[in-house]
Amino acid sequence: MGEPKRDVPIHVCIVTTAHPIDDVRVNNKIAHAFKSAGFKVTWVGPGHAFFDQDNYNRDGIEFLLTPPIRGRLDRLVSRFRVRRLAATVPGVDVYYSPDPDSGPISVDLARRNGARSVFDIHEIYHGTNLDKWLFGFRLQPIRDFVRRGIARTCSRADLVMGVSDAVLDPVFPDRAKRLVVRSCAPAWFANGPTADVCGEGRTQLRLMHGKGHLAYGTGKVLEALRLVKQQGPHPSVVVMAAGDPSADPTIQTLAPIARDLGVTDALDIRKGVPLQEMPDILRSCDAGMISYGRGLGIDILPNRLFEYLALGLPVIAPSYAVEVAKILDAEQCGLLVDFEDPGAIAEAIIRLQNDRTLCRDMGRRGKEGFLARHNWEVEVEPLLQTIRAWGPARGRA
Repeated sequence: MGEPKRDVPIHVCIVTTAHPIDDVRVNNKIAHAFKSAGFKVTWVGPGHAFFDQDNYNRDGIEFLLTPPIRGRLDRLVSRFRVRRLAATVPGVDVYYSPDPDSGPISVDLARRNGARSVFDIHEIYHGTNLDKWLFGFRLQPIRDFVRRGIARTCSRADLVMGVSDAVLDPVFPDRAKRLVVRSCAPAWFANGPTADVCGEGRTQLRLMHGKGHLAYGTGKVLEALRLVKQQGPHPSVVVMAAGDPSADPTIQTLAPIARDLGVTDALDIRKGVPLQEMPDILRSCDAGMISYGRGLGIDILPNRLFEYLALGLPVIAPSYAVEVAKILDAEQCGLLVDFEDPGAIAEAIIRLQNDRTLCRDMGRRGKEGFLARHNWEVEVEPLLQTIRAWGPARGRA
């Protein structure tokens, strides 16, 4: 008689050519979910971090790191370093990749080793985000080249997942062979007190803007603040920097614009913080904003939408953000406006300032929806079920 089969944990290897080691979706959500499900998890990628260079691994994941990425050229060559290192990881059952250039690595290694591959698409890489990477130039041949490359990777992967149908449709329209896994906030985000929306005695509305950047609509928000100020008390707007505000060139770009518009006193610029520290900041706010214009905003479904819902904040978001609008309409938890129109933004802000009951009711409904339908633990379960059904790769069970 042969030896009985031993229980072998499924081994997932995360292969990334660009994502920081403390990335919210890939580390705090995806990797954490794999580890919580009982999988063995190895991370292969560059060793740079957004904030947390020392305390990014709370789950006992094995990190195998290449040198941090220092610029655009370094990003282009990162794939070669990462591929060599990923090829040395033994006993992998599933390769997971969250980048357009790491996706082919996972597919190739999975086929070579009798494993499976998962390609996770966060955004429309061949659109406005590519133009930003190309210093603002819109080069349609390069857009088409990138889109075709991503489509080829999708066709070869065992599972394609993405943050929304809008992101997946241009590169992989076959809905039977893909999975939407939105970047919902983890359930723990809602632990503790709900935000004291329009709390007793508060005379000034406080809005969370998120990361400040002209490409993310911050300029239009500043123009809206000027219009609000002309009609009465203006709100305070929390703007997050990428690390230290004094070292963030984007924040330095915004300062003279705010000064010329006469709204410098409305800005509350904060240092960027890890995910674990965000709930406390959001609890001090009365509403959350998603301010993208049409260049980036039509197909977005950002992390912070779900963070707003988790803390009970009403949301002001673009009317043309298809996936966001579906949630706000279904949950009746926010206002939809044209974020390319400062007047429309100002009207929404004034409406919230003048109606505390509306703010509180929308925030309450949003949190109820988050707890029932829009948290990470609910969202990620179909992915975990798929990987469990695959089981260990051939010859390992």
